[in-house]
Amino acid sequence: MTSPDRKVPAGAYVGSSAPNNVANLQAVNWAGIAQGTIADLLTSYQSVNTAGQILNGANATAAASASAAVSGSGAAQSTASAAQNTAAANSASVASLLPPTTPSGTPGSTLSDTFARTTLGSAYNPIKSGSVANLVIVGNQVELDSTGSNSGTGSVVALDTTTLLTDDQSVSLVIGAANNSASAATGIVLRADPNLLTFAYAWIYSNQVHIGAGTRSGGTNAYSDWTSGSVTVNSGDTVTFTAIGANYQLLVNNYPVLGYSDSTGTVPTGSGRRSIGFACSYNSGNFSFAVAALNAADRSAAVPTGTGWSLVRGSTVSVASAAGAGMRVTGVYDTVRQAADVTVVSVGAGQVQVNRAGWYLISAAFNFTNYDVLMRTELWSAPSLGGTWGLLRAGAVGSPYDTDSNGNSVANSNATSGSFVVYLPKGAVVAPGLTTTNSNALVGPFTCFDGALLNWL
Repeated sequence: MTSPDRKVPAGAYVGSSAPNNVANLQAVNWAGIAQGTIADLLTSYQSVNTAGQILNGANATAAASASAAVSGSGAAQSTASAAQNTAAANSASVASLLPPTTPSGTPGSTLSDTFARTTLGSAYNPIKSGSVANLVIVGNQVELDSTGSNSGTGSVVALDTTTLLTDDQSVSLVIGAANNSASAATGIVLRADPNLLTFAYAWIYSNQVHIGAGTRSGGTNAYSDWTSGSVTVNSGDTVTFTAIGANYQLLVNNYPVLGYSDSTGTVPTGSGRRSIGFACSYNSGNFSFAVAALNAADRSAAVPTGTGWSLVRGSTVSVASAAGAGMRVTGVYDTVRQAADVTVVSVGAGQVQVNRAGWYLISAAFNFTNYDVLMRTELWSAPSLGGTWGLLRAGAVGSPYDTDSNGNSVANSNATSGSFVVYLPKGAVVAPGLTTTNSNALVGPFTCFDGALLNWL
Protein backbone atom coordinates (compact mmCIF):
# COMPACT_ATOMS: atom_id res chain seq x y z
CA MET A 1 0.00 0.00 0.00
CA THR A 2 1.45 3.40 -1.00
CA SER A 3 0.31 6.96 -0.66
CA PRO A 4 -0.09 9.29 -3.67
CA ASP A 5 3.47 10.58 -3.17
CA ARG A 6 4.77 6.98 -3.32
CA LYS A 7 5.88 7.01 0.28
CA VAL A 8 5.08 4.10 2.50
CA PRO A 9 3.42 5.26 5.75
CA ALA A 10 4.90 3.94 8.91
CA GLY A 11 3.10 0.83 10.15
CA ALA A 12 1.38 0.20 6.82
CA TYR A 13 2.85 -3.27 6.62
CA VAL A 14 2.99 -5.30 9.79
CA GLY A 15 3.47 -8.92 10.64
CA SER A 16 0.60 -11.41 10.62
CA SER A 17 0.69 -11.61 14.41
CA ALA A 18 0.22 -7.86 14.86
CA PRO A 19 -3.22 -6.78 16.20
CA ASN A 20 -3.65 -4.25 13.38
CA ASN A 21 -2.79 -6.69 10.62
CA VAL A 22 -5.33 -6.54 7.73
CA ALA A 23 -6.48 -10.10 8.51
CA ASN A 24 -7.52 -9.00 11.98
CA LEU A 25 -9.46 -5.86 10.95
CA GLN A 26 -12.77 -7.74 10.49
CA ALA A 27 -12.54 -9.18 13.99
CA VAL A 28 -11.63 -5.81 15.42
CA ASN A 29 -14.55 -4.09 13.65
CA TRP A 30 -17.03 -6.84 14.66
CA ALA A 31 -15.91 -6.65 18.27
CA GLY A 32 -16.60 -2.92 18.28
CA ILE A 33 -20.01 -3.37 16.67
CA ALA A 34 -20.89 -6.16 19.09
CA GLN A 35 -19.98 -4.04 22.10
CA GLY A 36 -22.11 -1.16 20.82
CA THR A 37 -25.01 -3.47 20.08
CA ILE A 38 -24.86 -5.06 23.53
CA ALA A 39 -24.78 -1.64 25.12
CA ASP A 40 -27.89 -0.59 23.18
CA LEU A 41 -29.69 -3.82 24.10
CA LEU A 42 -28.86 -3.42 27.78
CA THR A 43 -30.29 0.09 27.72
CA SER A 44 -33.43 -1.21 26.00
CA TYR A 45 -33.86 -4.05 28.49
CA GLN A 46 -33.49 -1.64 31.38
CA SER A 47 -36.40 0.37 29.94
CA VAL A 48 -38.43 -2.79 29.40
CA ASN A 49 -37.75 -3.88 32.97
CA THR A 50 -39.05 -0.57 34.28
CA ALA A 51 -42.18 -0.78 32.13
CA GLY A 52 -42.72 -4.40 33.15
CA GLN A 53 -43.25 -3.40 36.77
CA ILE A 54 -46.60 -1.82 35.91
CA LEU A 55 -48.12 -4.60 33.76
CA ASN A 56 -51.50 -5.81 34.98
CA GLY A 57 -52.72 -9.37 35.40
CA ALA A 58 -54.11 -9.67 31.88
CA ASN A 59 -50.70 -8.80 30.42
CA ALA A 60 -49.07 -11.41 32.64
CA THR A 61 -51.47 -14.05 31.32
CA ALA A 62 -50.70 -12.97 27.76
CA ALA A 63 -46.97 -13.14 28.48
CA ALA A 64 -47.33 -16.74 29.65
CA SER A 65 -49.25 -17.61 26.50
CA ALA A 66 -46.64 -15.83 24.37
CA SER A 67 -43.91 -17.81 26.14
CA ALA A 68 -45.70 -21.00 25.17
CA ALA A 69 -45.89 -19.71 21.63
CA VAL A 70 -42.12 -19.14 21.61
CA SER A 71 -41.58 -22.74 22.69
CA GLY A 72 -43.91 -23.83 19.91
CA SER A 73 -41.93 -21.74 17.43
CA GLY A 74 -38.79 -23.73 18.11
CA ALA A 75 -40.57 -27.03 17.59
CA ALA A 76 -42.27 -25.65 14.48
CA GLN A 77 -38.95 -25.80 12.67
CA SER A 78 -39.28 -29.56 12.59
CA THR A 79 -43.01 -30.34 12.70
CA ALA A 80 -46.13 -28.86 11.10
CA SER A 81 -48.25 -29.57 14.18
CA ALA A 82 -46.01 -27.35 16.29
CA ALA A 83 -46.52 -24.54 13.78
CA GLN A 84 -50.29 -24.88 14.24
CA ASN A 85 -49.90 -24.72 18.01
CA THR A 86 -47.71 -21.65 17.73
CA ALA A 87 -50.26 -19.78 15.61
CA ALA A 88 -53.05 -20.68 18.00
CA ALA A 89 -51.03 -19.73 21.09
CA ASN A 90 -50.18 -16.34 19.63
CA SER A 91 -53.83 -15.74 18.77
CA ALA A 92 -54.94 -16.87 22.22
CA SER A 93 -52.46 -14.46 23.79
CA VAL A 94 -54.00 -11.55 21.93
CA ALA A 95 -57.53 -12.79 22.66
CA SER A 96 -56.88 -12.75 26.41
CA LEU A 97 -56.07 -9.06 26.19
CA LEU A 98 -59.05 -8.18 24.02
CA PRO A 99 -62.24 -9.81 25.34
CA PRO A 100 -65.49 -8.73 23.65
CA THR A 101 -66.85 -5.55 25.15
CA THR A 102 -70.41 -4.95 26.24
CA PRO A 103 -71.82 -1.65 24.91
CA SER A 104 -71.84 1.05 27.56
CA GLY A 105 -75.16 1.69 29.28
CA THR A 106 -76.42 -1.88 28.74
CA PRO A 107 -76.44 -4.84 31.14
CA GLY A 108 -73.97 -7.57 30.45
CA SER A 109 -70.82 -9.46 31.30
CA THR A 110 -67.80 -10.98 29.58
CA LEU A 111 -66.13 -14.39 29.87
CA SER A 112 -62.61 -15.30 28.76
CA ASP A 113 -60.47 -18.45 28.96
CA THR A 114 -57.05 -19.30 27.45
CA PHE A 115 -56.92 -22.80 29.05
CA ALA A 116 -53.50 -22.22 30.61
CA ARG A 117 -53.82 -25.24 32.93
CA THR A 118 -53.77 -29.03 32.80
CA THR A 119 -57.50 -29.85 33.20
CA LEU A 120 -60.75 -28.22 32.11
CA GLY A 121 -61.97 -28.05 35.71
CA SER A 122 -65.29 -27.17 37.32
CA ALA A 123 -65.76 -24.00 35.25
CA TYR A 124 -67.41 -26.14 32.55
CA ASN A 125 -70.17 -28.73 32.44
CA PRO A 126 -69.23 -31.32 29.76
CA ILE A 127 -72.24 -32.93 28.06
CA LYS A 128 -71.58 -35.95 25.83
CA SER A 129 -73.47 -37.20 22.81
CA GLY A 130 -72.36 -40.54 21.38
CA SER A 131 -69.47 -42.78 22.38
CA VAL A 132 -66.58 -40.35 22.84
CA ALA A 133 -63.79 -39.79 25.35
CA ASN A 134 -63.41 -36.85 27.72
CA LEU A 135 -62.10 -33.40 26.88
CA VAL A 136 -58.45 -32.87 27.82
CA ILE A 137 -56.05 -29.92 27.73
CA VAL A 138 -52.85 -30.49 25.76
CA GLY A 139 -50.46 -27.57 25.42
CA ASN A 140 -53.09 -25.02 26.53
CA GLN A 141 -55.59 -26.31 23.96
CA VAL A 142 -58.80 -28.27 24.56
CA GLU A 143 -59.52 -31.36 22.48
CA LEU A 144 -60.99 -34.84 22.74
CA ASP A 145 -58.66 -37.39 24.34
CA SER A 146 -57.31 -39.27 21.32
CA THR A 147 -56.11 -42.12 23.57
CA GLY A 148 -59.55 -42.59 25.11
CA SER A 149 -62.53 -44.61 23.96
CA ASN A 150 -63.89 -43.03 20.76
CA SER A 151 -66.08 -44.88 18.29
CA GLY A 152 -68.57 -44.01 15.57
CA THR A 153 -69.53 -40.34 15.81
CA GLY A 154 -70.10 -38.07 18.76
CA SER A 155 -69.23 -34.85 20.53
CA VAL A 156 -68.67 -33.23 23.90
CA VAL A 157 -70.24 -29.81 24.50
CA ALA A 158 -68.57 -27.88 27.31
CA LEU A 159 -71.03 -25.35 28.75
CA ASP A 160 -69.55 -22.56 30.84
CA THR A 161 -71.06 -22.76 34.34
CA THR A 162 -71.16 -18.94 34.38
CA THR A 163 -74.05 -17.70 32.22
CA LEU A 164 -74.41 -14.43 30.36
CA LEU A 165 -76.99 -11.87 31.48
CA THR A 166 -78.97 -11.16 28.28
CA ASP A 167 -80.31 -12.96 25.20
CA ASP A 168 -78.06 -11.03 22.78
CA GLN A 169 -74.76 -12.88 22.85
CA SER A 170 -71.42 -13.27 21.12
CA VAL A 171 -69.00 -16.20 21.49
CA SER A 172 -65.55 -16.35 19.87
CA LEU A 173 -63.12 -19.27 19.62
CA VAL A 174 -59.46 -19.10 18.71
CA ILE A 175 -58.93 -22.20 16.59
CA GLY A 176 -56.17 -24.56 17.74
CA ALA A 177 -54.42 -27.58 16.22
CA ALA A 178 -56.04 -28.79 13.00
CA ASN A 179 -56.17 -32.55 13.74
CA ASN A 180 -58.63 -33.99 11.14
CA SER A 181 -60.83 -30.92 10.92
CA ALA A 182 -62.03 -31.49 7.36
CA SER A 183 -64.02 -34.48 8.62
CA ALA A 184 -64.96 -33.50 12.19
CA ALA A 185 -66.33 -30.18 13.45
CA THR A 186 -65.58 -27.87 16.35
CA GLY A 187 -68.67 -26.16 17.73
CA ILE A 188 -69.79 -22.86 19.24
CA VAL A 189 -72.94 -22.92 21.39
CA LEU A 190 -75.01 -19.99 22.65
CA ARG A 191 -78.53 -19.30 23.98
CA ALA A 192 -78.35 -22.75 25.55
CA ASP A 193 -80.45 -24.33 28.26
CA PRO A 194 -78.08 -25.40 31.12
CA ASN A 195 -78.89 -29.02 30.26
CA LEU A 196 -78.53 -28.36 26.52
CA LEU A 197 -82.22 -29.11 25.87
CA THR A 198 -82.29 -26.25 23.32
CA PHE A 199 -79.49 -24.15 21.84
CA ALA A 200 -78.11 -22.42 18.75
CA TYR A 201 -74.90 -23.78 17.28
CA ALA A 202 -72.15 -23.19 14.75
CA TRP A 203 -70.14 -26.13 13.39
CA ILE A 204 -66.66 -25.27 12.11
CA TYR A 205 -64.73 -27.50 9.71
CA SER A 206 -61.51 -26.55 7.95
CA ASN A 207 -63.41 -26.09 4.67
CA GLN A 208 -67.03 -25.30 5.62
CA VAL A 209 -69.24 -23.86 8.36
CA HIS A 210 -72.85 -24.48 9.46
CA ILE A 211 -75.26 -22.69 11.80
CA GLY A 212 -78.58 -23.95 13.12
CA ALA A 213 -80.81 -24.98 16.01
CA GLY A 214 -80.02 -27.88 18.34
CA THR A 215 -81.94 -29.98 20.86
CA ARG A 216 -81.07 -32.78 23.27
CA SER A 217 -83.18 -35.79 24.23
CA GLY A 218 -82.32 -39.19 25.69
CA GLY A 219 -78.63 -38.33 25.96
CA THR A 220 -78.29 -37.51 22.27
CA ASN A 221 -77.91 -34.13 20.57
CA ALA A 222 -79.83 -33.36 17.38
CA TYR A 223 -78.67 -30.66 14.98
CA SER A 224 -80.85 -28.94 12.38
CA ASP A 225 -78.91 -26.67 10.02
CA TRP A 226 -80.37 -23.32 9.04
CA THR A 227 -77.67 -22.64 6.46
CA SER A 228 -74.10 -23.56 5.56
CA GLY A 229 -71.28 -22.31 3.36
CA SER A 230 -67.80 -23.06 2.06
CA VAL A 231 -64.99 -21.17 3.79
CA THR A 232 -61.38 -21.91 4.75
CA VAL A 233 -60.60 -21.98 8.48
CA ASN A 234 -57.04 -22.42 9.77
CA SER A 235 -55.30 -22.83 13.10
CA GLY A 236 -54.95 -19.41 14.71
CA ASP A 237 -58.15 -18.02 13.15
CA THR A 238 -60.86 -16.47 15.31
CA VAL A 239 -64.43 -17.61 14.63
CA THR A 240 -67.28 -15.59 16.17
CA PHE A 241 -70.96 -16.59 16.47
CA THR A 242 -73.42 -13.82 17.41
CA ALA A 243 -77.12 -13.70 18.20
CA ILE A 244 -78.90 -10.35 18.39
CA GLY A 245 -82.67 -10.47 18.38
CA ALA A 246 -83.75 -12.97 15.73
CA ASN A 247 -80.54 -12.53 13.75
CA TYR A 248 -77.58 -14.88 13.82
CA GLN A 249 -74.23 -14.26 12.16
CA LEU A 250 -70.96 -16.19 11.85
CA LEU A 251 -67.68 -14.36 11.25
CA VAL A 252 -64.18 -15.66 10.51
CA ASN A 253 -61.47 -13.20 11.52
CA ASN A 254 -64.23 -10.57 11.81
CA TYR A 255 -65.44 -11.16 8.23
CA PRO A 256 -69.13 -12.23 7.93
CA VAL A 257 -69.52 -15.59 6.20
CA LEU A 258 -73.03 -16.76 7.22
CA GLY A 259 -76.23 -15.13 8.39
CA TYR A 260 -79.75 -16.23 9.27
CA SER A 261 -82.90 -14.68 10.73
CA ASP A 262 -84.77 -17.07 13.05
CA SER A 263 -88.04 -15.20 12.60
CA THR A 264 -90.13 -18.08 13.98
CA GLY A 265 -88.11 -18.35 17.21
CA THR A 266 -86.87 -21.90 16.67
CA VAL A 267 -84.34 -21.36 19.46
CA PRO A 268 -86.17 -20.13 22.59
CA THR A 269 -84.66 -17.34 24.66
CA GLY A 270 -85.06 -16.09 28.22
CA SER A 271 -83.35 -16.03 31.59
CA GLY A 272 -83.01 -19.82 31.71
CA ARG A 273 -81.36 -20.11 28.30
CA ARG A 274 -78.22 -17.97 28.47
CA SER A 275 -75.48 -20.57 28.74
CA ILE A 276 -72.62 -20.54 26.23
CA GLY A 277 -69.86 -22.96 25.39
CA PHE A 278 -67.91 -24.89 22.79
CA ALA A 279 -67.74 -28.44 21.43
CA CYS A 280 -65.20 -30.89 20.08
CA SER A 281 -66.31 -33.84 17.97
CA TYR A 282 -65.20 -37.23 16.68
CA ASN A 283 -66.16 -38.82 13.37
CA SER A 284 -65.01 -42.32 12.43
CA GLY A 285 -61.37 -41.89 13.37
CA ASN A 286 -61.23 -38.13 12.78
CA PHE A 287 -60.87 -35.44 15.45
CA SER A 288 -62.00 -31.81 15.18
CA PHE A 289 -59.94 -28.65 15.66
CA ALA A 290 -58.67 -28.06 19.18
CA VAL A 291 -59.83 -24.90 20.98
CA ALA A 292 -57.06 -22.46 22.02
CA ALA A 293 -59.15 -19.70 23.63
CA LEU A 294 -62.74 -18.65 24.29
CA ASN A 295 -64.25 -15.19 24.66
CA ALA A 296 -67.93 -14.43 25.23
CA ALA A 297 -70.00 -11.35 26.00
CA ASP A 298 -73.49 -9.93 26.14
CA ARG A 299 -74.01 -7.94 22.96
CA SER A 300 -77.13 -5.84 23.54
CA ALA A 301 -77.01 -3.05 21.00
CA ALA A 302 -76.25 0.39 22.36
CA VAL A 303 -78.64 3.23 21.56
CA PRO A 304 -77.33 4.72 18.30
CA THR A 305 -76.39 8.38 18.01
CA GLY A 306 -76.45 10.72 15.03
CA THR A 307 -78.95 10.42 12.19
CA GLY A 308 -79.13 7.41 9.91
CA TRP A 309 -80.29 3.84 9.36
CA SER A 310 -79.10 0.36 8.45
CA LEU A 311 -81.49 -2.27 7.06
CA VAL A 312 -80.38 -5.76 6.03
CA ARG A 313 -81.70 -9.08 4.88
CA GLY A 314 -80.25 -11.35 7.52
CA SER A 315 -81.86 -14.49 6.14
CA THR A 316 -80.04 -16.59 3.56
CA VAL A 317 -83.43 -17.89 2.39
CA SER A 318 -84.01 -16.37 -1.05
CA VAL A 319 -86.83 -13.98 -1.91
CA ALA A 320 -88.11 -13.66 -5.49
CA SER A 321 -87.13 -10.63 -7.56
CA ALA A 322 -88.97 -10.12 -10.86
CA ALA A 323 -87.28 -8.86 -14.02
CA GLY A 324 -87.95 -5.30 -15.05
CA ALA A 325 -86.83 -1.67 -15.03
CA GLY A 326 -87.39 0.85 -12.25
CA MET A 327 -88.71 -1.47 -9.55
CA ARG A 328 -88.85 -0.58 -5.88
CA VAL A 329 -88.21 -3.68 -3.78
CA THR A 330 -90.78 -5.31 -1.49
CA GLY A 331 -90.40 -7.93 1.22
CA VAL A 332 -86.60 -7.95 0.95
CA TYR A 333 -85.28 -6.69 4.29
CA ASP A 334 -86.01 -8.40 7.59
CA THR A 335 -83.78 -6.61 10.11
CA VAL A 336 -83.33 -3.04 11.35
CA ARG A 337 -79.74 -3.03 12.59
CA GLN A 338 -79.78 0.64 13.53
CA ALA A 339 -82.17 3.58 13.14
CA ALA A 340 -81.59 6.98 14.74
CA ASP A 341 -83.67 10.14 14.22
CA VAL A 342 -85.48 8.62 11.21
CA THR A 343 -88.74 6.72 10.79
CA VAL A 344 -88.63 3.25 9.22
CA VAL A 345 -91.94 3.21 7.36
CA SER A 346 -91.56 -0.30 5.91
CA VAL A 347 -88.74 -2.70 6.80
CA GLY A 348 -89.38 -5.14 3.94
CA ALA A 349 -89.52 -2.41 1.29
CA GLY A 350 -86.69 -0.40 2.83
CA GLN A 351 -88.80 2.76 3.10
CA VAL A 352 -87.29 5.37 5.45
CA GLN A 353 -88.61 8.86 6.23
CA VAL A 354 -86.08 11.51 7.26
CA ASN A 355 -86.87 13.95 10.06
CA ARG A 356 -84.15 16.46 9.19
CA ALA A 357 -83.43 18.27 5.94
CA GLY A 358 -79.85 17.89 4.78
CA TRP A 359 -77.30 16.08 2.67
CA TYR A 360 -77.38 12.30 3.04
CA LEU A 361 -75.00 9.56 1.96
CA ILE A 362 -77.16 6.56 0.98
CA SER A 363 -76.02 3.17 -0.30
CA ALA A 364 -77.71 -0.08 -1.29
CA ALA A 365 -76.33 -3.49 -2.19
CA PHE A 366 -78.10 -6.57 -3.54
CA ASN A 367 -76.90 -10.17 -3.73
CA PHE A 368 -78.61 -12.47 -6.24
CA THR A 369 -78.69 -16.26 -6.48
CA ASN A 370 -78.38 -16.33 -10.30
CA TYR A 371 -76.44 -14.71 -13.12
CA ASP A 372 -77.55 -11.30 -14.40
CA VAL A 373 -74.75 -9.07 -15.68
CA LEU A 374 -77.05 -6.18 -16.72
CA MET A 375 -78.26 -4.80 -13.40
CA ARG A 376 -78.29 -1.44 -11.69
CA THR A 377 -79.06 -0.13 -8.21
CA GLU A 378 -81.46 2.82 -7.88
CA LEU A 379 -82.62 5.28 -5.22
CA TRP A 380 -86.28 6.33 -5.22
CA SER A 381 -87.94 9.08 -3.22
CA ALA A 382 -91.30 10.65 -2.38
CA PRO A 383 -91.77 14.16 -0.93
CA SER A 384 -93.80 12.80 2.00
CA LEU A 385 -95.74 9.78 3.20
CA GLY A 386 -98.35 8.95 0.56
CA GLY A 387 -96.59 11.18 -2.00
CA THR A 388 -95.73 10.24 -5.57
CA TRP A 389 -92.59 8.14 -5.94
CA GLY A 390 -89.92 9.08 -8.45
CA LEU A 391 -86.45 7.89 -9.46
CA LEU A 392 -83.95 10.11 -7.62
CA ARG A 393 -80.62 8.52 -8.61
CA ALA A 394 -79.53 5.54 -10.72
CA GLY A 395 -76.25 3.66 -10.64
CA ALA A 396 -74.31 2.37 -13.60
CA VAL A 397 -75.65 -0.60 -15.56
CA GLY A 398 -73.41 -3.63 -15.09
CA SER A 399 -71.72 -5.60 -12.33
CA PRO A 400 -68.81 -4.94 -10.00
CA TYR A 401 -65.61 -6.85 -10.70
CA ASP A 402 -63.86 -9.45 -8.56
CA THR A 403 -60.45 -11.09 -8.91
CA ASP A 404 -60.24 -14.78 -9.79
CA SER A 405 -57.61 -17.26 -8.57
CA ASN A 406 -55.25 -16.17 -11.37
CA GLY A 407 -55.50 -12.48 -10.49
CA ASN A 408 -57.72 -11.62 -13.45
CA SER A 409 -60.73 -9.29 -13.19
CA VAL A 410 -64.05 -11.04 -13.70
CA ALA A 411 -67.60 -9.71 -13.62
CA ASN A 412 -69.41 -10.42 -10.37
CA SER A 413 -72.73 -11.22 -11.97
CA ASN A 414 -74.48 -12.00 -8.72
CA ALA A 415 -74.29 -8.58 -7.05
CA THR A 416 -74.96 -4.92 -7.70
CA SER A 417 -74.55 -1.87 -5.49
CA GLY A 418 -74.64 1.91 -5.56
CA SER A 419 -73.86 4.88 -3.30
CA PHE A 420 -75.41 8.33 -3.67
CA VAL A 421 -75.07 11.74 -2.00
CA VAL A 422 -78.43 13.55 -2.16
CA TYR A 423 -80.20 16.46 -0.51
CA LEU A 424 -83.47 15.48 1.19
CA PRO A 425 -86.06 17.89 2.59
CA LYS A 426 -87.60 17.19 5.99
CA GLY A 427 -90.30 14.52 5.71
CA ALA A 428 -89.01 12.98 2.47
CA VAL A 429 -89.19 9.20 2.10
CA VAL A 430 -86.52 7.14 0.33
CA ALA A 431 -86.31 3.50 -0.75
CA PRO A 432 -83.98 1.35 -2.89
CA GLY A 433 -84.87 0.09 -6.34
CA LEU A 434 -83.55 -2.17 -9.09
CA THR A 435 -83.37 -2.64 -12.82
CA THR A 436 -82.72 -6.25 -13.91
CA THR A 437 -83.01 -8.27 -17.11
CA ASN A 438 -83.86 -11.66 -15.59
CA SER A 439 -86.18 -12.97 -12.93
CA ASN A 440 -83.98 -13.76 -9.96
CA ALA A 441 -83.86 -14.13 -6.18
CA LEU A 442 -82.23 -11.99 -3.48
CA VAL A 443 -80.39 -13.41 -0.46
CA GLY A 444 -78.70 -12.18 2.71
CA PRO A 445 -76.68 -11.31 4.65
CA PHE A 446 -75.06 -8.81 2.26
CA THR A 447 -78.28 -7.34 0.83
CA CYS A 448 -78.55 -4.03 2.69
CA PHE A 449 -79.77 -0.42 2.62
CA ASP A 450 -77.88 2.20 4.65
CA GLY A 451 -78.00 5.97 5.01
CA ALA A 452 -76.40 8.70 7.14
CA LEU A 453 -76.91 12.45 7.47
CA LEU A 454 -73.78 14.35 6.44
CA ASN A 455 -74.97 17.84 7.48
CA TRP A 456 -78.22 19.75 7.91
CA LEU A 457 -79.68 23.24 7.75
